[in-house]
Amino acid sequence: MQKNISKIIDEKLLEKIIAVAYGDAGLYDRMVVWITARRFPEIEKLLAEYKLTSKSVHQLVETELPDSKLGYVRQRTISKPQSDFFGSTIYSFASKPLLSASTAGIIILTIVSVLLFYNPPPEQRYTQAEIELAQVQLEQSLAIVGKVFQNTEKTLDAEVISKHVSKPLNKGLIFLNDYLIGG
Repeated sequence: MQKNISKIIDEKLLEKIIAVAYGDAGLYDRMVVWITARRFPEIEKLLAEYKLTSKSVHQLVETELPDSKLGYVRQRTISKPQSDFFGSTIYSFASKPLLSASTAGIIILTIVSVLLFYNPPPEQRYTQAEIELAQVQLEQSLAIVGKVFQNTEKTLDAEVISKHVSKPLNKGLIFLNDYLIGG
């Protein structure tokens, strides 16, 4: 019988049954539990047991805490003076090994990564001879580029523009002129 109940009742249904028994469930949950209890007598018995437990819990009377216990609770919850704050902070930090180990690990990882990955750029120091040599090489390379541009300009003027652009353009203008003049 217990196996049949465990097949029917899942965790959500059990939570709904308890909420209905204690009077905390909404209308929908009450309907679901009521229909399920009608279908399965085991669930109806379980609901009745929880209702009895709820009734006995609700019948408990509140009692006041004796003054001696109340003073002890106040003494334990009142904040410590500021002079003891640093010591209590270290104690509370050290008493939690997972927190202190992870914090120490993060600090060590940060320091190591800064030391490994931070490489300041080296300062470049050039001698006067190196600077003069670079200046001469720059002038020579600019002179070579200038000569190449001059040769390209001459070739462009002499061969490309005169042969491939000027001649067809002149033929077209002559044809257009003849056509407009009527000749």
